[in-house]
Amino acid sequence: MGDFTKVIGVPKPVYCIVAVAQNGVIGQGGRLPWHIPEDLEWFMDQTEGGVMIEGPRCYQELGKALEGRGTVVVSRQATMNYPGAERANDLEDAVRIAQGMPWTGPIWITGGERIYAEGLPLCEKLYITRIHRNFEGDRKFPSDWAQHFKRLAWSKDGSFEGLNYTFEIWER
Repeated sequence: MGDFTKVIGVPKPVYCIVAVAQNGVIGQGGRLPWHIPEDLEWFMDQTEGGVMIEGPRCYQELGKALEGRGTVVVSRQATMNYPGAERANDLEDAVRIAQGMPWTGPIWITGGERIYAEGLPLCEKLYITRIHRNFEGDRKFPSDWAQHFKRLAWSKDGSFEGLNYTFEIWER
């Protein structure tokens, strides 16, 4: 009999991971408007072993493709180079590329605004850090996300330098 521990051709699930202010802000000037070390650790732990799909600004904010996971950058600029990452013309192409990469974890929609808007309908789960404060920003998370997901029974509250936040996992 064959080895049933390895299933070939099973698509990777698509998840979303995001930190969102009360007013829906996710970015300002190509950067996060807050600094929460525990949130960065959460992001790194969750995405390890998977494939991140992100826009060019997210790639630039991180400064490189992160180790321990695959990266696909969705960019319409064919001449742009993203060291350590694959480039895709659109989200459909990015998901196809991510499915073919050797990483065994989920595909992660990691931002920015356009990638979240296009990718959220594909996601089975949403890993969200809810920042309990409003922030000024020029990028927002889709406002109707809660209509499409239900919160699981898990959450964790945290605080850093007076900024309160909650880690939550939602599923479709």
